[in-house]
Formats: sequence, C-alpha cells, structure tokens
Amino acid sequence: MDARSGGAATLLGALNDACEDFQRYGQQIAATHGPMHWELIGRIGPGEAPFALVGVVLRYDRTTVDLGVDLWVREGAFEVSGYGTVDGRRLLVDLPDVLTEDLDEAIDVLREYTRRLCSYRNVLDEVA
Repeated sequence: MDARSGGAATLLGALNDACEDFQRYGQQIAATHGPMHWELIGRIGPGEAPFALVGVVLRYDRTTVDLGVDLWVREGAFEVSGYGTVDGRRLLVDLPDVLTEDLDEAIDVLREYTRRLCSYRNVLDEVA
C-alpha cells in the first residue's frame, strides 16, 4: 500500500473506531435509562465538500439529543468539528472547529472529540 492508500485506510479505520465508540455509548446510555431509543449515525455524503459524520441520536420521552463529529475536506485541508444539540435547536456542546492539512492531526481531533462526547454519562438527566 502506498502512502496515500495508507492514509485513506488509517482515516477509514479512525472513522470506524469512532462509530464503534458511539455505538457502545448509545448502548450504555440505553442500559442505564431504561425505555429509550438510540440510533447510530455513520454517514459519508455528498455536500458542498466531501464529508463524514459519526455520532449518536438519543431519544428519551420527548427529548432528542444529537452528539456527533463531522470531518470535512475543504480546499486541501481537513476541518473537524464536534457538537451536541437538544431537540435540534438548543446547543448542548460546541467543540471548536479545527482546520489542518495534517491527516494525523485530523484523526487525533476526531478521536479526542469522540472521547469527549462519549464521556457525557448524565446527558439525558441534564436535558430531559
């Protein structure tokens, strides 16, 4: 595998790891909060620029919490952002956007933002 292929494989592996982390997080929250619905988000999509989104949606009573990390490729650089919203309107957490040309740094931010978002253990208690 050449360097470009290796970089692509490393990025896909990091996105897969993030999906697994959000999946475990959704399962853990569901196990501690009883009757609720959670859904894994893992999407690569067309848009204004190539992007990937990983995260989880938690639905409890009438409250919906979205937690996720976006990774975009814009003008030769990676842009990574992390967020949490309540009912699609209220911002729960807004992690700083990081713009970098370095793939390793983008992957490190993806992992750190995933770790931080998956550390919200009482998120439903705080917003419901």
